[in-house]
Amino acid sequence: MRGWFLLFVISIGTGGAFALMTAIARTPFVSDHIEPSLFYHWLIGHVDTALIIGLFSFLIFLWHKVFGREARGYELFLASAGFLMIAGSSAIGLGKPVHNNYLPTLLHPVFFIGVLLFLGGVLLTALRFIPVSIGALRDKEPVSFVLGVSVWLSLLLFISGLLSLPYSGNMEEVYLSLERTYWFPGHIHQFVNASLLMAVWFLLVRIAGIELPMIFARLSLLFLFFPIVYILVQFLGWDPLDQRSVRLTTYGYALGIGIPTIIASIYIIFNGWAKRNSYSAVLVVSSLLYLVGAMIGYLIAGSDLRIPAHYHGVIASILTGVMGLTYYFLKELGFRRNVSSLVRWQPTLYGAGMILFVIALFWAGYFGAPRKTFGTAYIDSLKVYIFMGLMGVGSVVSVLSGAVFVLYSLISVVRRNGYDQGTREEEKEG
Repeated sequence: MRGWFLLFVISIGTGGAFALMTAIARTPFVSDHIEPSLFYHWLIGHVDTALIIGLFSFLIFLWHKVFGREARGYELFLASAGFLMIAGSSAIGLGKPVHNNYLPTLLHPVFFIGVLLFLGGVLLTALRFIPVSIGALRDKEPVSFVLGVSVWLSLLLFISGLLSLPYSGNMEEVYLSLERTYWFPGHIHQFVNASLLMAVWFLLVRIAGIELPMIFARLSLLFLFFPIVYILVQFLGWDPLDQRSVRLTTYGYALGIGIPTIIASIYIIFNGWAKRNSYSAVLVVSSLLYLVGAMIGYLIAGSDLRIPAHYHGVIASILTGVMGLTYYFLKELGFRRNVSSLVRWQPTLYGAGMILFVIALFWAGYFGAPRKTFGTAYIDSLKVYIFMGLMGVGSVVSVLSGAVFVLYSLISVVRRNGYDQGTREEEKEG
């Protein structure tokens, strides 16, 4: 269990380092001194390590913690080896970067082997949790219920991935081939993230002392509906990129994810203000970030920075909640006797920086700034220039506060593990 927690911390830290490098590469004046090819590799490293490996690792940690199961070393070894290969290939610029949706990819054997190893560790773990997840869906405890849903969503993701392989098409058109391969499983992965968000919120609600009706957990059953439909249409041979598939997955976001999460976030915002403690503050900021990101999603038109503004708001809401919850677990797992009140407010600062980052991205995109483009040569408007500068400020605030989180968590884990090892050696000598 602690191994998955450590993998989460390291992955988030690595993703934060990549995020800082990509943000600097898009900041006016500084970008002129960055090698453009590395920007595209770093962007892939940021997404894959923080937003895929990091969040999945924390979800699996929660499975072990809440359901009371011991971790298996071989599962963690596979996932850790995969992380190292993905992060390493991104850092040193291996292969050709392909910035497709859901799993940005480097066309290099090291990267692909890394992906297979990490997913193998996740799949073996999910299969082992099937029996306990069945019982969780009959539970009247919100956290267990939502985590039970997340286990089944993870299995549906792998089924969808296998069904996508025959529709990948001609690899000579690499981008389209990967889009077809990742489209349906990538959308199911967003349902997995939504279940993680709900589980984190429900845990923080409990810690903050806020009462939550069970109906909010029951609404998470909607998460299962659209992924099952996606798999059914894959059996029917739908092209993942035709208009039917695009409309179906759009409805999945708007209804399948939107209804449970937006209702829960509004309830949390209205009930979180009154508690006035660090955990309730994290809840409120996380919920606000989610609402901002979700609402931007309904305003997307074309391919510009409004798209990353949407998903950064949504993903940052998960990260904000996870950060707040991590401090609780550092104490509960014995890594820290106490977490200072100043440190506990760090996720709120991170969330504030991300709100500025997301809003600036949205308006820069509204005024024409393209996505996934290196440098500042595209800027032909003072408005875009100003908002891109604000984006840089917001990213620095969030990344620096995120660095505090990573360093504090890593130091806590390493020091405690060193203490435990020293204690065991002393006992043997005695």
